[in-house]
Amino acid sequence: MREQQELSEADDLRYMFMFYPPVDDAAAWQMTVDGFAHALSAAYPGAFTKFRTSSLRGNSVVDFEVEVQPQVRVEGVASTPVENSAVITVVGATVTEAAHFALWLRSGLAPRPDLVRFSSERALEGGDDSEWVIPADGGFEELRAALAEHMKAVDGE
Repeated sequence: MREQQELSEADDLRYMFMFYPPVDDAAAWQMTVDGFAHALSAAYPGAFTKFRTSSLRGNSVVDFEVEVQPQVRVEGVASTPVENSAVITVVGATVTEAAHFALWLRSGLAPRPDLVRFSSERALEGGDDSEWVIPADGGFEELRAALAEHMKAVDGE
């Protein structure tokens, strides 16, 4: 019951999560911005995507918004900071919303389920550069628990 209560409390807050391949194998996803937009639109026909040039690096990025479950919307940006690498940032998402997106990412974009890492804006702001791992096995609840555990750890609880 306490774990469920903690997860519910985590869903009262919104976070910025970053999803990416393993740091020591940055090209593991072999992702392109176009490939990401195509995979997202194929999985979610109503997905909104908008390409633009990053003001930071000058490379192409895609802003997106997608309904990952009925009444569960996720928005963010996907970029390739180095060729074939990926950083997919989900903004203003609850743990539950981010977990729905991470489930698709693990099964619909990453070439293998063991290749998805994540962090959060709070972790980076607090100096935590640990490589958090999305569970390769399990379903939505396991992913949700991993994201909630991350937020609990970086918030010092």
